[in-house]
Amino acid sequence: MGVTIAALIVLSLLQSIAAEPRPEFALSAPVRGTSRVGLAASEANAAISVVNNATLSFTIRYNLTLLNQVFSAVQTVANDFQPLGTTVISSINALASNASGDVDTVFGAALAAVANASSYVTDRMPNITTPLILLVGKPLIEKFEDSFQHIGKALSALNVTLIGLQQGARNAQAAVGVDGTLTSAIVSSYMRSSLITDLVKGLQLLRATVPVLKYTVDSTIEGIAIADQYMLDLANRVALTLGEKSSIAADLDGIIVAIGSAITNTTTSIGTDLSSLQGNFSSLTNVAAAANGSAILALLGDYAANLADLRNKTPSVDTVLGSLKDSVINVYAVAAPLFIIQDSYVVNALIATLIANAEYSQYCFYKYKDFFFSMLDRVSIDARECVDKEVTRLEYFRTTIELMLDVLYYDYEDIAGDLTVCNGISNQANLDECITSLADIYKRLEAAFGDMFALGYGTIAREIAASGSRLKICLRLSQSSLGESDLPLLLEKITICTKDGPNGDEE
Repeated sequence: MGVTIAALIVLSLLQSIAAEPRPEFALSAPVRGTSRVGLAASEANAAISVVNNATLSFTIRYNLTLLNQVFSAVQTVANDFQPLGTTVISSINALASNASGDVDTVFGAALAAVANASSYVTDRMPNITTPLILLVGKPLIEKFEDSFQHIGKALSALNVTLIGLQQGARNAQAAVGVDGTLTSAIVSSYMRSSLITDLVKGLQLLRATVPVLKYTVDSTIEGIAIADQYMLDLANRVALTLGEKSSIAADLDGIIVAIGSAITNTTTSIGTDLSSLQGNFSSLTNVAAAANGSAILALLGDYAANLADLRNKTPSVDTVLGSLKDSVINVYAVAAPLFIIQDSYVVNALIATLIANAEYSQYCFYKYKDFFFSMLDRVSIDARECVDKEVTRLEYFRTTIELMLDVLYYDYEDIAGDLTVCNGISNQANLDECITSLADIYKRLEAAFGDMFALGYGTIAREIAASGSRLKICLRLSQSSLGESDLPLLLEKITICTKDGPNGDEE
């Protein structure tokens, strides 16, 4: 049985050798022992052909300059290498199957392809990757450089072997002269099988070294994809938080409307009363005909004019009250480093850490990425607490305003009764005295009435300004640590983590 197995193995090997294609290497005679060149070249090409796959199927969705710049560089390097590597393989395949006799031309094409691929890391790649140093540091560039240096070992081996084969082919041709016939025996004496083996080994080494470049490309694209999705998520959360500032400001609507309604209802009621007095004045015939009767009618107009003056105030009462909400909205500028994401130095540092493809890139990213969401939540919580406190204060102010408004009625509510008394006096002298006395008294009351309106407007304006200031102080104090310490501290932690990883956090 042992003899039979051995015989089968020998037969199989003989059949395999007989069936293997034999590259000619620009010679008219076959070169022995070269059957594995095609297979090794095919395997190397398979590794090269997928280097840029990750870049082909990925599209950045969030418009962040940093992401686009790094992606563009990685994509360019991957796309540059693929044709360079493919040309190396195709030129060796072409060389291996060429029987033209033009040794220098065919070998020259293969050697040029190897040289182009070898020089890429020094001649072309620096122009693409050097600008990344300012964006993400050196780790990604160092990975690219090391990847090409790794691949360069295989290219160097191929270059040495191709030069040896080229010289062997030249020597074989020289041995037979121009009119001689090349035979397998002559070729094998100048192109040793060990050179073919070295060529196969060089191709296998090329296949073995390419994956590190693919890993560098794939892992960087993975980081960019994670960063892209993170930026979209953070942008959505920021939009929600910015939307909440209007919602938080709307919490003031209840008290603002209550104060505004109290003012509107009271002034409308007073206006109705004064209009009624003016409308009924002509029915008081004795008063209307008295010497100072027109003064009384003019006085009623002066009372009503105070209402018009209040309505015509600039800014209006409604505008003054509405400005309170602006205090909430404007103070959100404290958290600008969070809201203006593209310009945020801390968010930018986190993203740069992630896509730098350094030793601790993803570790540090996942360690600190949710801190920004927590900060946004805190902004909303603190803002609502400040507003709630101010609403309580304004409820007391609303009561004060309502009491001030109630006092206004006392300045004119007896006019109708007093005029009716005067109107009942038949003696002209006494009637004139009564009207003159009323005109004098109510002129002073009208002045106090007008002063009360001015006082009320001024009180509202000052209290709303004070309320807005209290809101700003409360919000700024509650958020002061955000801009002054929390964000700078977070940036420091990210920087330390990038350098030292798990060993960098002393907390």
